[in-house]
Amino acid sequence: MRKYFLLAIFIFGWSSVLTVNVPVPEYIIENGRLVVPNGAYVSTVGAPNVPSRAVTIALPPGAIVQMVNFRGARQEIGRAFIAAAQPPLPFVYGDALIDLQKRFQNARDVYYGSENTYPKTYGTIIAKGGLRKYTLLTVACHHFAYKTVSGILCCAPSIVVEIHYTMPHHSSERAQYWQGFKDDITFDDIAQELIYNWNDAQVWYHTDSPNRANGYYIIIPSAIQNAVDALVTHRQNQGYDVHVVTKEYVEANIAGTDIQQKFRNYLRTNIVDIEYALLVGFASDMPWRNLVPFNNDPNSPWNRPDYSPIPGDIYLAELTDPDSVSWNSDRDSYYGEVYDANFVPVGDDDPDYHADIHLGRIPFSTQSMIEEICAKLISFDSNTDVVYKTSSLLTGAVYYYANENSTGNARMDGAEYCEQLLIDSVLSRATSTTLYEKDGLRPCTLSCTDSLTRSNHIAYWQNKGVMYECHHGNVPLYARKLWAWDDGNNIPETAEITWPTSFYVTDVHQLDNSYPATCFLRSCLCGKPEENSLGAMLLYRGGSAVVSSSRISWGSSADIGGIPYHFYERLLRDTTMSSGIIGNAYDIARTDFMDNSGFWLPAYHYNLFGDPALRQFGQLVHVEENETEKVVPLFTVFPNPSHGIVTIEMQLPQTNLIEINIYDITGRLLRNLHFDESTAEHFVLEARLPAGVYFITCVERDNIYIRKIAVIE
Repeated sequence: MRKYFLLAIFIFGWSSVLTVNVPVPEYIIENGRLVVPNGAYVSTVGAPNVPSRAVTIALPPGAIVQMVNFRGARQEIGRAFIAAAQPPLPFVYGDALIDLQKRFQNARDVYYGSENTYPKTYGTIIAKGGLRKYTLLTVACHHFAYKTVSGILCCAPSIVVEIHYTMPHHSSERAQYWQGFKDDITFDDIAQELIYNWNDAQVWYHTDSPNRANGYYIIIPSAIQNAVDALVTHRQNQGYDVHVVTKEYVEANIAGTDIQQKFRNYLRTNIVDIEYALLVGFASDMPWRNLVPFNNDPNSPWNRPDYSPIPGDIYLAELTDPDSVSWNSDRDSYYGEVYDANFVPVGDDDPDYHADIHLGRIPFSTQSMIEEICAKLISFDSNTDVVYKTSSLLTGAVYYYANENSTGNARMDGAEYCEQLLIDSVLSRATSTTLYEKDGLRPCTLSCTDSLTRSNHIAYWQNKGVMYECHHGNVPLYARKLWAWDDGNNIPETAEITWPTSFYVTDVHQLDNSYPATCFLRSCLCGKPEENSLGAMLLYRGGSAVVSSSRISWGSSADIGGIPYHFYERLLRDTTMSSGIIGNAYDIARTDFMDNSGFWLPAYHYNLFGDPALRQFGQLVHVEENETEKVVPLFTVFPNPSHGIVTIEMQLPQTNLIEINIYDITGRLLRNLHFDESTAEHFVLEARLPAGVYFITCVERDNIYIRKIAVIE
């Protein structure tokens, strides 16, 4: 009966209401502080930084949201101290930082100057859009509210989200778009974790004929299209349906106001078949969409092109709606407007941040360079050396000294961002090399492998599968920030600070290109596409993939580790959805960050140089291979994490020789077992292991399957 009713809505364009109840997240009040472990922080700058609960709600396929109401009833639950929401910070000192601090102080004075309750509403919309076949609405539910003078904290036990929507007529372009997805299951693993009302979604999006996209599309200028021949063959051998499409074809045959929109419209037209897209060519040959985050202000509130417009490939990866409904809904030629000048999310446009395909770029138009990059990508994609692939180089410089230029700001040290990856076991300390600032006044107090210098940076880079840096950057370099001397007032001041280079673009030629690293550059401007940037050159020499910033980089106090933290977490530790694939991990990480913070600028300025289908471990991990690829034996390792005893369970193919290996984090082989067709088809092995991180491999013919586990005390 329910299916019939929903079908009627879809065909006849009826309107309806979806009601979703969202209970308050777990919380405690500890030492006068409200602690919400999984809270989202989307407060206005200067207002009380009250945690919210962000949820992504599925609607019937193609539903058009008309209105959203939030209802609840808050009750006083005690007193607490809620500090004002800090402004986002650019990773560079200058007019923007000074201006933001003034805006913050003025807003804080208003919110805390008299008894105000914040927030007054029970919820806000973060984004509307979709995830391939799933129509989505992401909202922040404001269960908590704070009275700024009395310090009284209020809480609503639950919030009702009431969504009024209509369905498109069956003959409309919107309905036809979603009809093409009716059997698609490409992003179902992602959707299941993401969608709050998953039971509803399973009814609306049920299919009896599941189909998984395996399209790998390359868009490239015709003059250099044979430069990717080797990569095409490699991906075809893996079972991908590879399409090489020339820029000239798109330009001549696809509707759009400019080539950027034509690229997007082409990808939208073929989205049902596409999982990965690779654009090849320099920016002048393969133009980027410049995104304008601030309403009607292409040069940002600070009139500096290093801040805005921002070249961002999220425009090409997020394909749910046409530009006129999403990226340029006000049709003023400024794409991606999401903020006013005070970072209040009252944007003129309605973009979404859930990528519908995984997209990357090879940002060169020189055939020989493209061929060399493709050869390296193929080699990395086939390398199953787990020790190399998980060994990391972490380099952190000082972003801001405490009370720098008498601002009263707290110290911000990139070393702390690096350390968090180690503390949380996203990366193993045993196989990590750390370089932190040890020179000048007030050096970093954290212990590390060696001091942060240019020579150390190059020397320790070799044979690392992961490289993460936190510095101050420019197009060809990133640099340290060193408080070199003091005039006697004990305050770090601009005239007393020097900027020693930590890594320069020409240094890439000293790196071992046979063992490239998956790189995340957090420094400003290192991925500027209009120039041969450091990020691009690292893809050519030393990097297997490079995520870097096309403009000034930003950080948010709502999610300190930012997209880099989530990227490495999804790529190396929680691989359930990413399968250890670079593009998958990056797009999921961006969603993680946006769900926590609602802060758009990093989602715009970080972009992927490299092949989005690249496999960090040399094969898929934690999921079965695609239907077009070789079938994985039933190979399960549990529990994970374990308290000492690990169970390995496997169903053996009847004619194959199987080998099980257990390695510790250093790559030392601890146990080796062989099984063949004479062995029982099913077996369970229990292994007792001390605390640590281990890799258990299953070798079946030419295939290697890996499970990473943690054993805790």
